[in-house]
Amino acid sequence: MFEFNKVWKFSGIQRIFYNNLVKELGGFGTEPGKFIWPTSVTMTLAGDLVVKDSGNTKIQLFSPDGCYKHGFSYGSEPRKGLGDVACTQDDLLLVTDGSKAIKVFSKDGEMIHQLKSPKMDWNHSYGMAVLKSNDIAVTDWTDGGKVHVIGVDWRMNAILKMNVIDGFHRPEHIAVNKSEEILVTEGQLFGKYQGCCLKIMDSERILKKTIGPNYGNKFTFVNPSGVCVDSNENVFVADEGQNCIVMFNPDASLIALVVTQDLEGPCGLLVAKDGLVAVADCYHHSVKFYRYR
Repeated sequence: MFEFNKVWKFSGIQRIFYNNLVKELGGFGTEPGKFIWPTSVTMTLAGDLVVKDSGNTKIQLFSPDGCYKHGFSYGSEPRKGLGDVACTQDDLLLVTDGSKAIKVFSKDGEMIHQLKSPKMDWNHSYGMAVLKSNDIAVTDWTDGGKVHVIGVDWRMNAILKMNVIDGFHRPEHIAVNKSEEILVTEGQLFGKYQGCCLKIMDSERILKKTIGPNYGNKFTFVNPSGVCVDSNENVFVADEGQNCIVMFNPDASLIALVVTQDLEGPCGLLVAKDGLVAVADCYHHSVKFYRYR
């Protein structure tokens, strides 16, 4: 289940656990605490788990010990499976759903506002991450996809500015590390685009590194989806095509396949407390927590 980290230099990790399932939430259904297609996860400032379920267009909240608290609908979804959920530094919940807007909810489920602008020229809003500045980074899931970094006046619920980063093809999930670098997964592509990789943009929004499709002879991305970063800047990527979760050290010089069993369509990821990573296991209709250190 684990090995001591004698040679591998993963930041902050003394031993690596493999396929160490600690907790599972959900199961198929529409009743409270159940899921149809859970695709995204985030965490509130108090440590509650928030799950976006594209199957029943609901947001559900669970306490840190896994007890269901409440849920609410986020409305219709133009294209099933797209979108994300994120938590701001003010503890507001943001929801993308493939449309040209970002929905803002309180934790109680009250819809406060929809962030819209004529400058939002994306086709399909998908992944979302909140930066230290409380700006929002959103991916546009198209062949000529982009990442939009949106500055918001949260008192007025108004968009102040929008910067666009080009150079992506079908960007999906997105994460931000402590250095304000943006990490974006590109899913399975066809035709002239290769995709199947993780792209890392530095704080100046310049491409710093591309990981994949091949990682030497050790691993090949098939359909990368969820991505997250722990407090030591180790990077986790879910691969829907191989039903696994891989971990890279901060400079991506090392790799470990920390979960290779019992996943079917893993999507959203988050790093929880105490060395756990949570994954939305879409086609098992659940959220699973795995220990990795």
